[in-house]
Amino acid sequence: MAGRRRSKNKKVKHGRSPWPFALLFRLMIIVAGVALVLSYLSVFINPSFVSFPLFFGLYFIPILLVNITLLIAGMLRRSGATWITFFTILPSLLFADMFVNWGEPNRGEEGISLKVMTYNVGMFAHKRDVGRESALGSIARFCGENNPDIICFQEFYIRDTGMIKTLFKEYPFRSSHFYKLKSGSRFGNLTLSRFPIKESGEITFKKSTNLCIYSDIDHYGRAIRIYNTHLESHSISFTSLVKRISNSEKMSEELLDVHDKMANTFKKRSRQVDTIAAHSSASEIPAIICGDFNDTPMSYTYHILSRGKEDSFRESGKGMSATYGSLWPLLRIDYVLYPSGWWAMSHRTPKEPWSDHYPVITELIIP
Repeated sequence: MAGRRRSKNKKVKHGRSPWPFALLFRLMIIVAGVALVLSYLSVFINPSFVSFPLFFGLYFIPILLVNITLLIAGMLRRSGATWITFFTILPSLLFADMFVNWGEPNRGEEGISLKVMTYNVGMFAHKRDVGRESALGSIARFCGENNPDIICFQEFYIRDTGMIKTLFKEYPFRSSHFYKLKSGSRFGNLTLSRFPIKESGEITFKKSTNLCIYSDIDHYGRAIRIYNTHLESHSISFTSLVKRISNSEKMSEELLDVHDKMANTFKKRSRQVDTIAAHSSASEIPAIICGDFNDTPMSYTYHILSRGKEDSFRESGKGMSATYGSLWPLLRIDYVLYPSGWWAMSHRTPKEPWSDHYPVITELIIP
């Protein structure tokens, strides 16, 4: 009888990927990890000395998402290098509530409320199919419906300043700093208050139309200083950047030019931040610093201005943190910062269509 041939089941070894791919994967993990660590460190680095790390802070969310993707891929591949990504991502948990928040408000002692709204209205030019005066009227009605005690406008555009009194009758006290355009119209920062403004002033910056105005209000016998802030912008839209690069024969030169402009903006904004922080520190009056910072929470700007203060979104916000509607849903550049010891009962960013920014409305409780 012919011997039966027994087919031997050969065990197929599921080995690791070929070494070139494994080496490339580990290199990606190292590069992405270094980028994430630099984004953590960027908050402590003054751009006046070195601006390079701040680019990583600006793109913290995309860099974090790349690292999370590599972590999942590494776990599926059972790569030993995955531990590097895991420990690199771990510190990001400390910053998570800057961008996403699902908790309940951190309640404090009972006290008197103060409802504050900050809104960069973009000179009422966001909706091109609607006239500026129509947009201004819509925003005035929105303010009446939400009934804040203090309104801080940035990039407020007006042809006739007398219209402010007509549109915002409920706010008898005002402070502002406007720049005059060739057309005779004006734009700048405007603070409206239900409470008496005892003193006001402005902090202007060299070679910039960005500025900060402050108003000392009398809140039931207590002085509170409101800083209405609009810091330096990069003035480079993602769409125009892509168009410039795609139409350019020398991409490297275009990228270097964009890099230099952004680095210069980081430096200008850091000087503005230091000026405001020094001005606030020189006064014993408790201060609210709010407005359009043109920077993310992973920045030197936020790190300096939030010292000794609480952030209304981190304390009582819910969901995504976006205050700027033209990019990803976690881009937060508008803030209300208030003294420690107070607490925020609510924080909202209604998705209003009248500007590329969303208004930030928070109700503070002052013990």
